[in-house]
Amino acid sequence: MKYIYTLFAIFTILVFTGCDEKPKEEPPLVKEHTTVEQSSYTIEDVSSGAKYVLKREDGGFVVEGHEDKVIMFDMYATYCPPCRKEAPHLTALQTKYSDKLLIIALNTFEDVSDLYIDDNFRYTYGAFYFISNSAHNNIIIKTILKDIEYEPSMQIPFKVVLKNAKYQKLTDIYGDNPNNNFYLGAISSSVIEEDLKKIFQQ
Repeated sequence: MKYIYTLFAIFTILVFTGCDEKPKEEPPLVKEHTTVEQSSYTIEDVSSGAKYVLKREDGGFVVEGHEDKVIMFDMYATYCPPCRKEAPHLTALQTKYSDKLLIIALNTFEDVSDLYIDDNFRYTYGAFYFISNSAHNNIIIKTILKDIEYEPSMQIPFKVVLKNAKYQKLTDIYGDNPNNNFYLGAISSSVIEEDLKKIFQQ
């Protein structure tokens, strides 16, 4: 009888604790996040070492040395299914329009290392555009949302496009707002490309 109780106890422990042999994901990192808006932010790509200086200008952002280029900010996380799915499409757009477009992905809603992003997002899903994992990301995102007067809680992926520091009008796939200036959720790459073509010509 005592033997049966012992087996039952072992079985109960296994049921409630689980036997997961999958490799554990990297534990969250503690970062010092910038909380005060600044006139410029230096951000670095997670693997190439390339750096951009984002400058506040006329209520928006420009990239120092690339003031003539259109900027697309992509707010994403490595665990986000639509972010993963659209990564190769964003790479294709960045490649096709490299002379006039900068795609800058801002990692958010998670604390992971640059190496983790490289291994579990960039190389896994083909995200070969500028990816920032900077401690500045959260304040940059907060500033963007304030700039466009976006009040709901942000969901990802979330994108804005700027030209000459001005937020651009983008197709509203959920309604017919002619002044819409963001993309929320999964957006067709063809919709994004058509909007970009119009913006390039302005």
